[in-house]
Amino acid sequence: MNECKVTFHPAFVEAVKDAAELEEERTRLQTVMENGTFERVREIIEAQPARKRAAFYGTIYEATCAGQDFSRVESLQDIADIYARFIIGRAFES
Repeated sequence: MNECKVTFHPAFVEAVKDAAELEEERTRLQTVMENGTFERVREIIEAQPARKRAAFYGTIYEATCAGQDFSRVESLQDIADIYARFIIGRAFES
């Protein structure tokens, strides 16, 4: 029996890793956020450049777990404002 070794281009491997990270971050956020709020946030994030989406989901997850409320967001600026308040508040807690 012949054995074949399959290798993938590094760019393909990186793209697969990025897609897996995005799905993981999206799923984590979905588990801690009300469905309607999540869908609104998801629509805003999915309109952003693909390379930034996982980071957006991750930071929103972090802020949500700390008690921040994203239920009234309508834009990326709304999300940024909430996250900025979260970071500033966290800095002063230390």
